[in-house]
Amino acid sequence: MKPIPIRRLRFVTALLSTLMLLAGPVFALPLLSASPAAADTQGTTEAQTSDTQADKPTITLDEVTPWVDEKGTLTVRGIVANPTDKAIEKPTLSLQMSTRKLDSESRLSAWKRGGSEHRTVADLEHDGPKARKKAEKDKSPEADSDSGITLDTPIEDTVDPGTSAEFTFTVEADDLGLSKSSPVSSWGPRGLAVQLGDGTGLRASALGFTTWYPTPKFDQTKLSLLAPVTLPGHSEGGLIPAEQLDKAIADGGSLSTIMKLLDHKELALAVDPRVITSFEAAIAEPPPADGEDSEQTEEPGDEDGEQTQTPPVGVAENDGTGASDAELKAEEERRKRLDAWYEDFVSKAQKHTVVALPFGDPDLHSLHGSKIDRLGSFAQKQRAIVKDVFPEARTDIAWPVAGSATKSGLRALKKSGNSTAILSDEQQPSITGIHDDAHSQTTITDDGESTIDTLITDSNLTDMGTAAITSEHPASALSELVAESAAIQSEAPYRARNLLVPLPRTAASAGWEKTVEALTSAPWIAPTGADELLDSPSEARGLLRTDSDAAHIRKSTVTSLAQTRSNQTGFNSVFSDRKSADIRLDRELLSCTSAAWTLDPKANDCADKARDQSRKLMDSLHLRKGSSVLLVTGVKTTIPVTIVNDSPAEATLRIRMKSSTPQLRTQETETVQVPAAETMRVDVPVEGLANADVPTTIEMVTDDGAVLPRDESLLVRVRADWENIGTAVAGLALAAVFVIGLIKTISRGRPKIPEQQLADAMARAQTDDPEKR
Repeated sequence: MKPIPIRRLRFVTALLSTLMLLAGPVFALPLLSASPAAADTQGTTEAQTSDTQADKPTITLDEVTPWVDEKGTLTVRGIVANPTDKAIEKPTLSLQMSTRKLDSESRLSAWKRGGSEHRTVADLEHDGPKARKKAEKDKSPEADSDSGITLDTPIEDTVDPGTSAEFTFTVEADDLGLSKSSPVSSWGPRGLAVQLGDGTGLRASALGFTTWYPTPKFDQTKLSLLAPVTLPGHSEGGLIPAEQLDKAIADGGSLSTIMKLLDHKELALAVDPRVITSFEAAIAEPPPADGEDSEQTEEPGDEDGEQTQTPPVGVAENDGTGASDAELKAEEERRKRLDAWYEDFVSKAQKHTVVALPFGDPDLHSLHGSKIDRLGSFAQKQRAIVKDVFPEARTDIAWPVAGSATKSGLRALKKSGNSTAILSDEQQPSITGIHDDAHSQTTITDDGESTIDTLITDSNLTDMGTAAITSEHPASALSELVAESAAIQSEAPYRARNLLVPLPRTAASAGWEKTVEALTSAPWIAPTGADELLDSPSEARGLLRTDSDAAHIRKSTVTSLAQTRSNQTGFNSVFSDRKSADIRLDRELLSCTSAAWTLDPKANDCADKARDQSRKLMDSLHLRKGSSVLLVTGVKTTIPVTIVNDSPAEATLRIRMKSSTPQLRTQETETVQVPAAETMRVDVPVEGLANADVPTTIEMVTDDGAVLPRDESLLVRVRADWENIGTAVAGLALAAVFVIGLIKTISRGRPKIPEQQLADAMARAQTDDPEKR
């Protein structure tokens, strides 16, 4: 075989290189015209490599017109970002639209996966600022000066590294290329894609949807929206603090969002009794300060008028601390704000359908059959709080966490007074293959004899609504949500149906308002109150399906809460109002079983906080440590003990001192009431019997004999009274000396007088003049 000449080899190599260069645009063109979803798939594949998402150009959509009628305008606005270290040379930016309507859920999914054809509606080359200036300058006859298509963006020849640029596509309805002649057959969702490319192919893509609505004539889909009014989260005693409520009603707060939603008159509200109870506690008039509206009494003091430092036994001590005038004024202003908001909310909410939730909106399925099963019953009884404020409120509707319902759980709910349960269509699916009415029934016994009414939520609309609410850039998600509702309408355009869509069971956010507005403003949707849905005839659906993977509160959380409750239940007997103490405990634990925690893995954190709060409460009632005490044998006296009550409730208890040896006799005190956040001194009766250093234990005992966990030790020194004994001995010695002297004096007798002296004295006595004496 002859070797190929070098010149000929060079010629062949040059020829092949030329062919490859010419073929480059041919291979690049299919990349640019690839489906937008294929670009997403490509991006996903690349994301799984070592390159990070920050190393690729991105497109973010901030506005997508969800539906357009024959007089409307399609607007797609967003941002192109190039975080790479290389410029995008000669960029192309275009708006693509699917060539067919996506009038079913499968076609919507296919568009997202890249299985649908599309066409260019507008691009940078023909509709950008540079092209429009050129057309205006040329004034060519073929230039369409009346075109309703524009692309406003600063992008021209390059997109520099580390920069971003906004863009806005604006397309009039007449320029969309969609039919108006047959509205019923031409209306429906269309897929949208904004694509960024360069000489290497497609660099980035973002998807959205819009629905063409040339005013077709058919029945509207009735849609009932249910908005929970709740503020999940742990709080002491189960009530939401006034500070948190104040933030929630401020601009941008969750309750402020709820107030805005009340403008949608057909919106139903699921009200948590915890919110109502918290507001009523926060706006209650504060008790009068010490001494106000009462007679002023002076404590006994010394000569200078100073009051005694130690209060009488059995009287609570006041530490003298209190809020400043500025703090009191701020609290009063906050109370007035909360009061005004609450009154406005109650007034407006009375015009809506109100469903009373159990206290804290708990995950009843996770509580069912557990050691704290009674919390579920307690939570449901608390719905009466909502009934007191909203007399027309429904207290017979249960709302298990989506997918968690079981036959036994539904039987328990019905037994506790619930006539209706809100379930997901994944658990009770349609039997017709399309979206049926939300009102149905399901059997709750194996023999099928017992049933319960059900309201079936549309899982697709619910999930898409949640995605739009939680998205930082919800425009694309909202357009898909509206397109999904249009696809549902297309299933049976001449059949009236009523669907139910609940909002997330969390605190409201700004996304709620946008989502509700997007759904209810669609012309093929008729917002309908929940009352009409409840009064509508029930339709047959499939049997209840059990979802083993349904969201629920973790078993470890429930176990922790059960242990906390068991530990504190006995302690609560110390409080004067034990029933209120038990209610505070149960409400606090229920805040950690909220259905919101099934969407957010923080239930364990809440259970830890509840356990810590329980320990803090049990430590808040304690004795103040004292020094050792010296006692005298044979003397009955008392030892002062100081009780500190830092808890939020009055305590009723006795003090018991236990001696470790018999040299000290002790007794229990009388029962005393120690007010909340105060201290009190009590005296324990004791008697020293013999000399000894006696270790003692001082305990707090409730009326039913329960001993509180916090006790104190005290050393009592019992001694004989040596001082009194010494005094007695000295006195006895002096008495003995006196007695001895007296005896000696008596024993010596009286002294004798001489006889001569005695005779002279007698003579003088007889001769003296009595008058002179």
